[in-house]
Amino acid sequence: MNEEKNLTKPSFGQYLKAIGPAIVISAVVVGPGSVTTASQMGANYGYQLLWVVVLAALAAFFYQLPALRMAISKECTILEAVRLRFGKVWSLILYFCIMFGALIFQAGNFTGAAMAMNYFVPQISLVAWCAIMILIAFALVWIGRYNILEDFTKVLVILMVVAFVITAFGSGPDPAAIASEGFSFKIPNGDYFLVLAMLATTMVPDIPVSLSALHKQRYFKKGSFEASLPKENKLKLARFDLVFGSIVTALITSSIVICSATNLNPLGITVNNASDMAQQLTPILGRYAGILFSLGLWAAAFSSGLFRIELLPMLYNQATGQEEDMKAPRSRLFMILGAGVPLVFVLLFGSSPAELVVMAQALNGLLLPIICAIIWRITADKKFMGEDANKMWLNAIFAVVQVVTILLAVRVFINLIG
Repeated sequence: MNEEKNLTKPSFGQYLKAIGPAIVISAVVVGPGSVTTASQMGANYGYQLLWVVVLAALAAFFYQLPALRMAISKECTILEAVRLRFGKVWSLILYFCIMFGALIFQAGNFTGAAMAMNYFVPQISLVAWCAIMILIAFALVWIGRYNILEDFTKVLVILMVVAFVITAFGSGPDPAAIASEGFSFKIPNGDYFLVLAMLATTMVPDIPVSLSALHKQRYFKKGSFEASLPKENKLKLARFDLVFGSIVTALITSSIVICSATNLNPLGITVNNASDMAQQLTPILGRYAGILFSLGLWAAAFSSGLFRIELLPMLYNQATGQEEDMKAPRSRLFMILGAGVPLVFVLLFGSSPAELVVMAQALNGLLLPIICAIIWRITADKKFMGEDANKMWLNAIFAVVQVVTILLAVRVFINLIG
């Protein structure tokens, strides 16, 4: 019996090698929206909302957990499960809803990357930088392979961690204040909207859909070492990857809150967008802080945009049940859309148009509880999942997550009616 257990226990090297899919998701999640929200939390309320960052990362972990179990236990992604359980029409409707929001937010991602680059070379206009960033990301996806893009994304995430953590520590935060104020579990001034905004930027609707796709690709690719592993090993490695990715997301976001709380809150400085943070830090901490923060912002924004171009064709193939050939004409078409539509937005409007962004935020906010309910329904279905169906404790946790997503949808509705 002990020998069998030892045989199914992954090695330390395998755990390290498993880090990847959830890091890609972290790169998608931590974009200009997350940077802006975290900066506003620190600037407005100091350390008081740090606990919300931890809560958001924890909620996002359980939101994604069933996705990796489905991918590994059933060798099936969420879009494939929707197609098999409810039909191709519903999987396509879900895909195009996700695609619509992603395309609009792509303009915001690349605008964020352009703002960061404009900090270093202001002689080049924001629109020009935005077009350059889009074209570079498109070229990388067009000629690259997934494993190369994943390794590149890991480098970008390391850059984010280094940039934001060093800037936070360099600010000289008060550890005692962080412990006492940051985890008092209070909501200052009853600002529930800012709390929900952090949850919304962390629990993006398409992350469990994308995570299931990435895990299926990693653990069932023909000829790969991971494909030969026992199911239990795959589950252990996938869970480790998700835990690691969730910690990285919380670390990056917490560092931004701490940096903003230490430097901007005492001076009463407000933050309106991600690039404001770098501009505000420069006169306080010196140019090195602005440089570091701008590098982190660029990594966050560019990585979010890069992988959405990669994921759109992958998810379409799964929604329609076609071979996941990234060189097929249909895949190339969705790559072009993933880069071309945001480029058109930027060239026509100078940046992502406010009305479309509001519409995309509304769609994502309303889509979130629907996707959560679909995942819950499928993973709790014993006929579909068999012995891998949700246990009672996971159903209880998912019920709480479902309530949170409904609150986010209510917030979106309230915003829409003014």
